[in-house]
Amino acid sequence: MKALILTAFLAAAPLVHADISLGKQDSPPAAAEYTHLAKDVMSVITDLTTVLETVKDKASADAAAPQLSGITARMLELQRKAEAMPRPGQEVEQLVHGSINMAEARQLVNRFLNCFISIAMNNAYGSQDLLDAMGPIMNSIPSIQE
Repeated sequence: MKALILTAFLAAAPLVHADISLGKQDSPPAAAEYTHLAKDVMSVITDLTTVLETVKDKASADAAAPQLSGITARMLELQRKAEAMPRPGQEVEQLVHGSINMAEARQLVNRFLNCFISIAMNNAYGSQDLLDAMGPIMNSIPSIQE
């Protein structure tokens, strides 16, 4: 269980200080593309959190698992898109950060963390289906060494 809790913290920590600069090319697209991507990521995290907030026992964990498959697919698609985008310059990053409500983003991450930690502390309420459904998201998070 300690490993699951540690994974929860490592998973959500990057969300608080989201860095949209995952790409490695030279000429960045317009800030609007990055802003759109950031808002899409926030939308997916909102959907994920909304589902996770329903998990209170094994029955609700099992019921939540199928709902997570579409959300997981969307999150992985957004991750691939972000990785394919070129690294933005500082000016573009500032424009994107200025167009995102950072207080709202932090609140969203805190909601996600609260749900995730509760599920982790309760061993996913014994639901292997829930663990399986969340696996692709957890496996897609870059390691600390990257």
